[in-house]
Amino acid sequence: METALIGLSGVLLGIFINEILRRRNRRIEYAGRVFDKPLEIYEGLYQRVAKLGPLATDLIENSSFSHEERHQIVSAAVLDIAGWCDDNDMYINEELTVHCVPLLMGIEDAYDMKDEAAKQKAIAQFRENLRAAKTMIRKEAGIEGIEKLFSRITKPRRNSPIIEAYREERQRRGAKGKFD
Repeated sequence: METALIGLSGVLLGIFINEILRRRNRRIEYAGRVFDKPLEIYEGLYQRVAKLGPLATDLIENSSFSHEERHQIVSAAVLDIAGWCDDNDMYINEELTVHCVPLLMGIEDAYDMKDEAAKQKAIAQFRENLRAAKTMIRKEAGIEGIEKLFSRITKPRRNSPIIEAYREERQRRGAKGKFD
């Protein structure tokens, strides 16, 4: 009888341990999917936002576009980002959407501005907002934190004359982040 109780308790203990391990593995598997999907979505948003820089430069410098063509190009780019954010609004922070969707709006007017100071101010404002959007996306996706963690772990020693000049320029400008 004693042997049967020991055997039965061993079986029950084995079932209990197996269930704990199965649930733990399921959580780990689920956590990977929960992290991968938002990362994929933020990556898509980042790619769309990154395309706005060269597009804005082309709109500002290319004289072959009419004002109406510039407006249509900006509208298409804004709708692309808005559609992406709407399709993925379950994962994308609402305030990030509010910042990214109108990024390009108004830049189509920069080419036709007569006041050079106002034109340069509009261009600088666009570039600052673009940098801020890229920084926010990297923070929301967790990329910035992971880079810092890996740097603390690996403690890489990057050094070259180009990197030194880069560091000096960043220090001179008081830049702190990747896009400052």
